[in-house]
Amino acid sequence: MVFIPFPETGHLYASFKLARQLKSLGHEITYLGIQDFEEPVRRQQFEFEPLFANAIPKGFLSEQVANSEAEPFEVILSAARKGRHPDELLAELARTLVGLRPDILIIDLLLSSVALLAKRLRMASVLLNTQFYDPWEDARKAADYQPLLDVPELVLCPRELDFPRASTRANCYYVEASIDQQRSDGVFPWHRLDPKRPLIYCSLGSQSHLINGGQRALQIVIDAIAERNDWQLILTTGTHLHPDDFDAVAPNIVLVNRAPQLDVLKRTSIMITHGGFNTVKECIFYGIPMMVLPLIRDHPAVAARVVHHGLGLRGNINQISVEMIHTMIDEIAGNPSFRKRCNQMRDCFRQREEAGEAIKKILSQLHHKVVEPINQKTAASLPKQFSA
Repeated sequence: MVFIPFPETGHLYASFKLARQLKSLGHEITYLGIQDFEEPVRRQQFEFEPLFANAIPKGFLSEQVANSEAEPFEVILSAARKGRHPDELLAELARTLVGLRPDILIIDLLLSSVALLAKRLRMASVLLNTQFYDPWEDARKAADYQPLLDVPELVLCPRELDFPRASTRANCYYVEASIDQQRSDGVFPWHRLDPKRPLIYCSLGSQSHLINGGQRALQIVIDAIAERNDWQLILTTGTHLHPDDFDAVAPNIVLVNRAPQLDVLKRTSIMITHGGFNTVKECIFYGIPMMVLPLIRDHPAVAARVVHHGLGLRGNINQISVEMIHTMIDEIAGNPSFRKRCNQMRDCFRQREEAGEAIKKILSQLHHKVVEPINQKTAASLPKQFSA
């Protein structure tokens, strides 16, 4: 089985539990993606096949995308093309897919061109939705996605977290949150924590470098907790900043570039988050109330659902202040209904997790596998019918 994630860390990590479950059932798992994904994929003990390796070398995502105001996927596509027509990129991808001969492709919902190509190659596939995003309701994308209506879509989240909906399109399934509790996230200086003080964990995700004033916002969080000696803080700076970039770091504060998030959440009382879908789901899985400071893309939509279900509060990162942080901490800590509702949603998430509907849907598609998929020679001519 081959996973093809959208080239952003959050989309990659969201797929790991499904891949691990499929591997435990005896399926060989290979990831196809940019070389920056090789290390985290192999750390989970999956196979990896680089895509557009000559045009997109290792380190590209952190070095090039972090210095660009453009969307990461657009930067990657631009580099991959390097004067080539989009059809040439799809032809290269077609040759790679045919060479891998997968039983099934598990393709990120945002990669519509890849899903269309897989259909033309007669390969069984499933669309993986790691956001609350419906391209069939998006006026800019609906026409592109129409040919994929018969391809199953798995929304990696229990339906209970979404807003109430009368119905969803056929072939769209809300499944489990798919929290990978076996994920390997590296080491952490646990000895620096005080077991007697409640913990606040702050992380603004892998794309916080796209936000103007990101360093200032993190400094305000640091200053706010420095004044609250009854609490302690773990704050991740992300890859674009370093702990040394911040001033007045009090003894009750631990700054790191990156933290083993699931292990940290097990010890956390309140999470300060940007509203990334994965982070919010992980907070719910451990029953953690949230202070959500949405940044871009789907963050406001996720934050709205957190507030709707009483799982936390929403703040404006452009108006962040020490006083605002203190007020939100006191409101969450002083109102037991936040923890109660988080625990109720946690129980729902864990029930869905045990049911394992995502794996059942993926395995059901094996019955649709074509006995003789298109060969290399035929595949080379197919992409001319598509645009990237």
